[in-house]
Amino acid sequence: MIISSRQNSKIKRIASLKEKKFREEYGEYLVEGVKMVREAVLSGMPVVQIAGVGPALSEVPSSCAEVIEVDENVFGYLSETKTPQGVIAVLKKPENLPLPPSGNCAVFDGVSDPGNLGTMIRTAAALGIKDLYTCNCADAYSPKAVRASMSGIYRVAIRDFDRQTVLGLLSGVNIAVADMGGESIFNRELKKPYALVIGNEANGVSEFFRAAADEVVSLPMKGNVESLNAAVAFSVIAYTVENK
Repeated sequence: MIISSRQNSKIKRIASLKEKKFREEYGEYLVEGVKMVREAVLSGMPVVQIAGVGPALSEVPSSCAEVIEVDENVFGYLSETKTPQGVIAVLKKPENLPLPPSGNCAVFDGVSDPGNLGTMIRTAAALGIKDLYTCNCADAYSPKAVRASMSGIYRVAIRDFDRQTVLGLLSGVNIAVADMGGESIFNRELKKPYALVIGNEANGVSEFFRAAADEVVSLPMKGNVESLNAAVAFSVIAYTVENK
C-alpha cells in the first residue's frame, strides 16, 4: 500500500523527528538520501523504519526495518532537502554515555551551526577521532547536522553533556584550546592523548575551557583575515596534529 496522506499516524511520527523535542522523546533521528540510508543498513546501524517512493526504495538493501512506501507529495512533507532523493530512514540514537575518551578526542564548545557541527563530525570520522564531546551545541542529530556528517555520524561516539561533566571525563587528557591568541599549531606537537576544543563561531571557546586549557593553539592568519570558519579551523588543526 502506498501512503498518500500526510495525516497518516506513521507519517506524522516520522515528520515529528525533524524537531529536537521529539528526537529526544523517542530517542530516534532521521537520515535522508540513498547513500546515507544504504550505508546505515550495510553498516548495521539500528534502522527502525525506511520510508520513500518506489524507485528510491529499490536502491536500498533489504533489512529488518519496516518499509513504508509513500507518494511524492508525502515524501516532500518528510524531506528536509531542496532536491529530495526519495528515501528517508528512522534510526535509533545511541545511548548518551558519560565515558572518558579512548584516545585523542574533540570538544565542540557552543558550536551553534548544525552544518558546521556535521562537517566537524565528518572530519573527525575521517581522521579516526572516535570520541566527540558537545557542550551547549546545536543538536548533532538534527537533519542538517546528520546530512553534513555524510555518514560520519555512524563512526563516532557523540557525548552531549555540560562543560563541567565533560571536563571531569577528560582527567589526564591534554586540553588544547583553539584560539587566535595561541601559538601556531605548525610550531607545536600536542602531547597525547589530547582533547582539541573548538568554540562558538562568533565568540570562540568559553571562559570555562580557556581556564582549563593546558595548551592554546592557533592558525596563523595573513592580511586582515581575523578568523576561519569553525569547521575549517577544526579540519586544518586536526589534520595537522594527527599527522605529526
